[in-house]
Amino acid sequence: MDRRTLLKSGAALGLAGGAVALQGAGSASAASAMKWRMANLYPRGTSFAVAYDKFAKNVGTLTGGRLTVDMLYDGEGVSATEILSATRTGLVEMGAPYMALHAGELPAGVVELGLPGAPTTLAELLALFDETDFGKVLGEAYASIGIHRMAPLFQPGVYLITKQPIKSVSDLKGLTLRSPGGYGKFVEQFGAKPVSMAFSEGYTSLATGVIDGAASSNLIDYRDGSWYEQAPYICPHPLTGAQVAPTIVNKGKFDALPDDLKAILEMASLAHGIDQANKSTMWVSDAVNQMLAKGMKWGPTLSADDQKKWAAAGDAVLEEYAKGDDFSKRLVQIQRDFVKKMHG
Repeated sequence: MDRRTLLKSGAALGLAGGAVALQGAGSASAASAMKWRMANLYPRGTSFAVAYDKFAKNVGTLTGGRLTVDMLYDGEGVSATEILSATRTGLVEMGAPYMALHAGELPAGVVELGLPGAPTTLAELLALFDETDFGKVLGEAYASIGIHRMAPLFQPGVYLITKQPIKSVSDLKGLTLRSPGGYGKFVEQFGAKPVSMAFSEGYTSLATGVIDGAASSNLIDYRDGSWYEQAPYICPHPLTGAQVAPTIVNKGKFDALPDDLKAILEMASLAHGIDQANKSTMWVSDAVNQMLAKGMKWGPTLSADDQKKWAAAGDAVLEEYAKGDDFSKRLVQIQRDFVKKMHG
């Protein structure tokens, strides 16, 4: 169910809420109430983890307790690297994965997350997902591995953070960077060694020298993880202008829900996506100012020649995914057609 369908049938949420009120608290008996578990890519207490808390509470409130969601944060039962498989197999009913960590399981999820050349503004991202077949194809991709994909979440773009300033792209050679998925394919072109790891492992890995930096996260996450304490230099050139994350449900569990609970869950996911976009807008400038006050430094602007190499590396990543599996091919083509239509 896409965003347009949900918005046009917004009455479904009101009807579902009315049904909850009519049934009363007694209807959410121990026999009929369902308790789901949701695996979260974020450690407890981080900014976006708090936003997921709100989503879980909304589901419980809107369903009158008929469906409640217990949040499992990164490192508390399901590792961030296992969220997709845990949801697919039914170990947990829901998940909030970081799709760069699951490139081998579902390459289309990396295209969804955001590759160089993707739209960067919220308005264009919404249009890409809702006014083209982009969201439909993604739904098919997730369904092919037994997962129901709900409304997307939009977050700020990805930056490179390192222990030493990157004055030239040649400085990346030999660095070990947390850079999963398409981000890894990007930095690899400059001689860096990309590795995948959960967000919760980043700070310690930086502190112990396991990694030299990261090209994997937005500025809010770098602030929340205090990674800038170990790697204070941020390259001012983003790898991508935005990140997109799905909220996923085991397809069998979702299909078995009554229609009113399906509608409530979808609408709660849509509201959650809007909430994350709003919070991202508010939090990103605060994150930068707080990091600057505590020692973070913007690295130098790359030379014009290096900026061309940076852009070419992004194009190469996009081209590689365009030649990948069928879902990724279709998604990249839809994205390219959309960007061309928007910008000529």
